[in-house]
Order: sequence, then structure tokens, then C-alpha cells
Amino acid sequence: MTKVLRFSPRADLSRMQRDFDHMFSNFFPSAATDGDNSEPISWQPRVDVVETVEAYELSADVPGVGKEDIQINLHDGVLSISGERSSRDITETDSVVQLERHTGRFYRSFSLPNKIDSKKIDARFENGVLFVTVPKMEETKPQKIKIS
Repeated sequence: MTKVLRFSPRADLSRMQRDFDHMFSNFFPSAATDGDNSEPISWQPRVDVVETVEAYELSADVPGVGKEDIQINLHDGVLSISGERSSRDITETDSVVQLERHTGRFYRSFSLPNKIDSKKIDARFENGVLFVTVPKMEETKPQKIKIS
């Protein structure tokens, strides 16, 4: 009997790209360091940045990181997010089958425009996602002008 195999070029190419990325990231670890520290950066969280009429909104995926392990700083118009995700303790009796999750220090920085209200920056942490809202100053928000 003939066995039918499914061929999915997109899935196969995506899997191959992931494998290459993983392989080369292990051979050539990042030489980058975070801004406050000379410790090498192990990984970078994915971040969405959205500009609304009222503010700039950042959403960073940081699963497995406690909010007490995250630092947010604003210095000279640069917002930086850094922290650390700890690795699982593996004992001599444990047998590692596969390790894929990134652990260690992370760091991301974003240049912000001059017209932000730095005193009203808000951050909240929910279900492994860090949300940072950077409000715009009143004079930079669009205004509707009524025609008389």
C-alpha cells in the first residue's frame, strides 16, 4: 500500500529557518550588552509599538518573567526595558531531552519623540505581557478646528 505524505513548502521552510536561527544563535552568541550593565544579552522579547492619538503604546511579550525582574527606564528620550528570565534548575539525575526556551538577560530600547509627557508614563504587567503607555503632550495631539 502506498503511503501519502503531505508536502507543505511554507511550513517546511519556516521550520528550516527556525532550525538555522537556533543553530547559529548558539554558535554566535550575541555580543550586545544592556545599557546599564556589561552583562551579555541572551534574548530579546518581541515588542509591538502602536501610536494612537493620545499616546505611544508598547506591548512586550515576557512570559516566565516576574514583574519584579523587569526594569523600565527613561533617559535622554530613550525608553529601555530590561530584565532577566531564570533557567530551570537541572540536577545531575535529570536527563535533558530538549531545551528551546531562551533564558538570561534581555534588553530593548526605544527612542521616543520629544513631545511626550514623561511624568505620566504608565506600565502594567498582565499574563506575561508588559504594557507601557507613553502619553503625548497636549500640544502635540491633533485638534479639530471649527469653521465659523
